[in-house]
Amino acid sequence: MRIFLASLIPFLGCALEHQPWFGDVFEFHFLGRYSYSQFHSFQNAIPPLDEIFQAHLIYLGLDFSPSPVWSLDADMQFADTTKMSFNFRTFALQARYLWLDDIVGDPVSLVSGFSTRITSTRSLKDISCPSHAVLDFELNFALGKELEASNSWLFRFWGFGAIGHANRGSPWVRGIVSIETNIEDRHKWALYAEGINGYGRRIHVDIDHFFGYAKIREKAIDLGIRYGRSLDVWGTLRFEYIRRVLAKSAPENVNTFMVSYLLPFSL
Repeated sequence: MRIFLASLIPFLGCALEHQPWFGDVFEFHFLGRYSYSQFHSFQNAIPPLDEIFQAHLIYLGLDFSPSPVWSLDADMQFADTTKMSFNFRTFALQARYLWLDDIVGDPVSLVSGFSTRITSTRSLKDISCPSHAVLDFELNFALGKELEASNSWLFRFWGFGAIGHANRGSPWVRGIVSIETNIEDRHKWALYAEGINGYGRRIHVDIDHFFGYAKIREKAIDLGIRYGRSLDVWGTLRFEYIRRVLAKSAPENVNTFMVSYLLPFSL
């Protein structure tokens, strides 16, 4: 059961875990993902963006649960964009603790965690990179509930919240809300929204001399839909589309397409 649950974890914006459910103890979960994004405007940009901006990203993620209540995960990202040729973008680590688990009888599942992300200075000059500075830190929590049908869940609802600060600039908050359905342990659909609000002082963004979002008062809301197809012991294949519906001091009307593969395995 938990192998299946872990195979559904989405990686929105970055490949670190967000959902309040862990995998089996001593089992690894590898995620490989490719995404393509495109936009042609940046709200409050100086000068205005005058070309179509494209970004190709490769995500590699790995998570591991050393105990029923602890989860450790990491991700590494590489990017090839209009601004930057193919190169390393970021590396992140996260540790999370499970306070409540609805799978074993608690009313809800509740998780808290801490993450840190390192971003290359070259990538910080890229307006499509969401990082705030060279070092980003976040405290986060997630809350969720499953509705069961026979031996597997049929629907589940969950939310994620985080407060962050970088090694410079101002703090930010971000969140995710999601509803998911599971059909016969093979077909999985999800609808979700993800948003971020930065508290920097700068409203106008000089995109020719950009260096991360740490000092920018950015706001953004993305809506996404995801379909996953279970391949039994061979993991899960997923397809995803994300559309930006609100942007202030950030890229506007971003369209993102993703394909990902998640494989559970033990050594």
